[in-house]
Formats: sequence, C-alpha cells, structure tokens
Amino acid sequence: MNIKLSGELSGIIEVLKKMAMFEMTIAELYTICANTWEEDADFWLDIWRDEIRHAQYIKNIIEIITKRPERFEKGRPFNVFSLETTIKDIREKIEKIKNKEIPREKIFFIASDYENAYLEDRYGEIVKSEDIEYRTLMQKIVNETGKHKEKILKKIQEIDTSK
Repeated sequence: MNIKLSGELSGIIEVLKKMAMFEMTIAELYTICANTWEEDADFWLDIWRDEIRHAQYIKNIIEIITKRPERFEKGRPFNVFSLETTIKDIREKIEKIKNKEIPREKIFFIASDYENAYLEDRYGEIVKSEDIEYRTLMQKIVNETGKHKEKILKKIQEIDTSK
C-alpha cells in the first residue's frame, strides 16, 4: 500500500527532515575540522561539500515524495532515536574540538565511526519505490558516503605510517 493511502506520509517526511539535519550537522563538524587543522582543510572541505549536497538531495527527495506519494511504499522502520543520538554526539564533538579536547589524529577515527555507522547507507530503506529520480538521489548519497569512508581510511593509514 502506498504511503498516501496508508497515512504514513507525514511520518516519513519527518524522518527525512531529521536525515537532512544529520547531514548538516556532520557538515558542520567537517567545517570545524577544516578550520581547526588547516593542514587538512582541503580534505575536510571536500567531504563537507558532499554532506551539504546530501542535505539538498534529501530536501529534493522530500519534494519528490510529497508530489508523488502514490509511487512510494513504506520500507523498513528507520531508527530516528539513533539518528537524534548521533546528531547530539556530533554536536558534543564539535564543542570538544573548539575547546581543543580532541587531537588531530583522533578526529579521523571519529569521522570514520560516523561514516561507518550505516545511517546514510540505510536512507534508501525508509521507502520502497521504482521512482528513478528518488533512486538516483539515494544512490548518489550511498556512493559518496562510500568514497568518504575510503578517503578517511586512507588518511588514517597515512597518519599511522608517518609516526
């Protein structure tokens, strides 16, 4: 049954708004990292751009689903509490970075943990659809997140070998 008939449209839209908030919050973390560790600024700003783009993709997805809800069915439940907890944790890390409580080497591991939390990988599970525009945007998020994981892992390996 599509989400328009099932009455689940508003709940799904709220979850997507939280997802966009997550993207903006992690983008803020990466901005703080770029400003704090200038030697890595290009690295962090590159990932930051993608996170900003992900938030925009999600806003576009909200518009798509709102305009064509009959094309979407409810997928797997998405743990909004987990998302809210992660957003709170990221904000705490931002404050710790500002207070110089997190060393440069550790932030790459923290970023890796966030990127590997599978939150972004699971975005596409919230609804089922054959809508090409929706599927394309979700796939871009998943692909770019995969690249983030690789970049961060490479940076961790560089730091390990330079010690």
